Parts: sequence; structure tokens; C-alpha cells
Amino acid sequence: MDGKRQVSPNNSDLTSQVFAPQVPTSVEALNVPYAVLEHLLLKHLSVLPKTDVLHLTRLMAISSHLVEEVIATLRQKSLVEVYQAETSSFQATNIGGNRVRYGLSEAGNQQAEAAFKRDAYLGPVPIALSDYNAMVEAQDVRARLITRQDVTKAMADVYGADRMIDVLGPAINSGRALLLYGDAGTGKTYVATRLNNALNTAVYIPHAVYTSGNIIQVMSKQHHKPVAREEFGPILEYKSQCDKRWVLCERPSIQVGGELTMDMLEVNHSEHSRVWMAPLQMMANNGVLIIDDLGRQKMPVDSILNRWIVPMEYSMDHLSLPNGQQVTVPFILTLAFSTNLNPEKISDPAFLRRLGYKIQFHPLQQSEYHALWQEMAQSKDITLQDETFEHLYRLHQMHQVGFFPCLPKDLTGICRDIIAFEQSTSEVNPEILQRAWEVYFTADGTGGGAR
Repeated sequence: MDGKRQVSPNNSDLTSQVFAPQVPTSVEALNVPYAVLEHLLLKHLSVLPKTDVLHLTRLMAISSHLVEEVIATLRQKSLVEVYQAETSSFQATNIGGNRVRYGLSEAGNQQAEAAFKRDAYLGPVPIALSDYNAMVEAQDVRARLITRQDVTKAMADVYGADRMIDVLGPAINSGRALLLYGDAGTGKTYVATRLNNALNTAVYIPHAVYTSGNIIQVMSKQHHKPVAREEFGPILEYKSQCDKRWVLCERPSIQVGGELTMDMLEVNHSEHSRVWMAPLQMMANNGVLIIDDLGRQKMPVDSILNRWIVPMEYSMDHLSLPNGQQVTVPFILTLAFSTNLNPEKISDPAFLRRLGYKIQFHPLQQSEYHALWQEMAQSKDITLQDETFEHLYRLHQMHQVGFFPCLPKDLTGICRDIIAFEQSTSEVNPEILQRAWEVYFTADGTGGGAR
């Protein structure tokens, strides 16, 4: 079911499914405890001493008058000092003027160190959990159902996908979990990663969420791709802009395979960072989470599947926080399991019933397989003789290998390597194809090739 390499469209064409979140104009509108603002500002000043209001405004992603309000409070507590004599209020906040710079006092440094020990998060002011939950629910893909045209366009360069559009479209609109199963190399994972292309709207992702005394980082450079937007000039007034604590992104598409552990599904931190990170499913909200190679993980399949029973049933997930408390967050995403194992042997009937759509993948038809070979060969600047194709089909028949869509890309790559090494013409003859086949497959000509 594989096809040519995906070319990402200009994501600046994506529009948000909801109105942009408004800029909070008061501390109360931020909906987080005032102490969170104080501790965060202290940490920023600890990392970047002698910083002005403009810089702090950008770092904390709130309006300048709120930053000034917090600074004033910290100065009253003798935690922040002025490192440049104040002139006038206009000059203190005017971009072209003589900006006042602030730093921490000795007591401020001690408070900043204590703040870092409580949590190591350093970034924009977090979003309240209640505001996050409301945004995720508003951005539910089911609020704007996709059409046949959307799915057809998303799968336009996937060979054989036209036979699956009738089931893929309803599956995405349902919001229910999917099970993609079939032989290795039939394109299950590739198709799963293309599901997001049908969800042609952008969503707002928060940098971080605050709940029950904890800051959980949600935004991830690895998993979230911001939508390109023209940036405004450096201004201190945010009233004409959206709330910068949110980032407009493509709908998330997160894939995890054999490396999946239960820790990745809970609020956790890495060895190198003490920042509490959102679990994968929270990062994937309003998008797609692909559990690839189900059955190949180190932990039992039952443990993985049992983790999803409640979220799949109620569209809510219960997370344990670092301080031992539990919170409930939305579970509004397309969860796709992919496996080349027999579903009946890796999961019990009760779980299979909870999967809304079970989609079996098959090898390509010969005409599709032939066209894909020609496309892959062209992309690698090589050509195949007619007798080479005849030999190819004999090899498939001899070794009883299906027309898996992974093979043209992999085998043409090996053929290209052989041609480059031999410094021969760019034409692939039966001999070169035979050599490529023998190094790609195991000794009996059937093992390990279709991945």
C-alpha cells in the first residue's frame, strides 16, 4: 500500500478549526495561581540575568503589563533588583527607549533555586487544565467531518489505497480506534501516517498545562509542527494577537513501535531533564497516535491493550501526577494499532470488540506493483528492461512472495548501489536484479524482505 515519498504541503494553507484563543488581559484571566507566575519569572531571571520587560514578555508569552505587575510584586519582596536607573514609565516600556533591566537579588536567587527544585519547567506561562480540556474538545475532528474527497486527496499517491477509501473515511470520522493488520510490508504504517493528511485543519497546542500544583510540558519539537505564519513586529501589546501560550500546529501524528514502554504513557521526565512531560496520548490529542508493530514491545500485549480500554470507551484518560494526585484529561484522537501478527492470537475478543474498525491489508495487484516499480526506478535514475520485469515475476512466483509495496523501493535502491559500484550503465538487467534479490532476502529467498 506504499507509494512515492510523501511531499509535505505548505502548511501555511491550514486554517484553525476554532477561533484563536484571546490574549488574557488580567492575572485572573490566566486562570493559574499567582505563585506560578512569580516562580516562573524568577527562573527566567535566574537563567537570563539583567533582562528587560520586552524579553520577559516574549519568554513568558503574556502581555507586558502583566509581566510588569509580577516584577513590581517581586521588587516589593526584595527578590528583584533594578540594574539601570529608571527614567520614565514611557522609556521603561518603549521599544526604542532606554529600557530598564532587572535581575535577582541574593534572596531572589535562593527563591529561584527553590523554584527549580519544585519543577524545572522554563517557558511560557502554562495553560490551566480546564482551558486545555475545553480547547481539545472544541478541536475534535468529529466537529468537522471529512469527506471522500479529503481522504482521496490524502491517499492520492498511495498505490492500492483507492480500494480502502470506503472504510478509511468512516473510520477517521468515527473517532474510534483502528486495527491495521496484514503481512509485513503491505503499507500499514505508511497509510496510518497519511491519515492526518485528510484532517485538513490546524489545531492549537499549549506549551504547557498547569494542574494540581504541577506544570506538564505538552508542546514537543519532535511531535508538533507549527503552522507557518507571518510574524508581527516586536510589540508589547498583545491585544491584537492570539494568546501566545498556544501554538497553531498541524494535527499531531505520533508513531511509536517496539520501543514503547508504559512510562511513555504516563506523566514522566527523562534522565537528562527534570521537566515533567505529557504522555504520548496527551501530545497526540486532536491528531493520530500510531502504535506500530503491536506485539513486538518488551511488555506484554495485554498490558498495552488494557491501558487503552477506559480511554477508548469514555474518551477520557486518567493520569497520575508527580505529587501522587490524579487528573482527567480528554482522550480525543485517532488511535491506530498496526501489526503483522494474527489479531486473534495477540488480543482477547473483549478488546477486539472495542476496536471500531479492523482493516486488513493485502499485497498490491500486479498492475499497481509494476507501476510502483517504474516510479521507484525513475526516482533513482535507473531503467528496467522488459526481460528484467519478467525475471522479477518469476522470482515472486518461485519464492511465493507477494507484491508487497515495500519491495520496489528497497530493491531499486540495492540495484542502484550495484550499478554505482560496478560503474555500469543505469539499466537494470536480470543479473543485477537477481543479485539484489539474493542480498535482500534470506537464503531461501523469502525471509526478512517484507518489512
